[in-house]
Amino acid sequence: MLLSDVPSVEAVTISAAADLLGVSVDTIRYYEKEGIAPSPARGPDGWRRYDAADLPWRAGVIMLRGTGMNVREMREYAAAHHAGAHDEERSALLERHHTVVLAQHA
Repeated sequence: MLLSDVPSVEAVTISAAADLLGVSVDTIRYYEKEGIAPSPARGPDGWRRYDAADLPWRAGVIMLRGTGMNVREMREYAAAHHAGAHDEERSALLERHHTVVLAQHA
């Protein structure tokens, strides 16, 4: 899924978010547990609720994993993002991964 394909939706359950993103509920929970994706707000029933602000980040995480980025690197990228790292710093992390991917394909 491309980030531009992430629908703008009202808050949805984790099951609906998983369907929209094309992953399992366990995958979403794993990324949250690992600190790669922030935990979403919870509804009055205590269930996770994913809104239009939550889904694009998760779609990006799924795309990073699809490039072969490992969980440690994903955690590093997420930590930099959440700490307010400048675009240059985050780009450096992505460029380093890009170099690894190119080397693997060579």
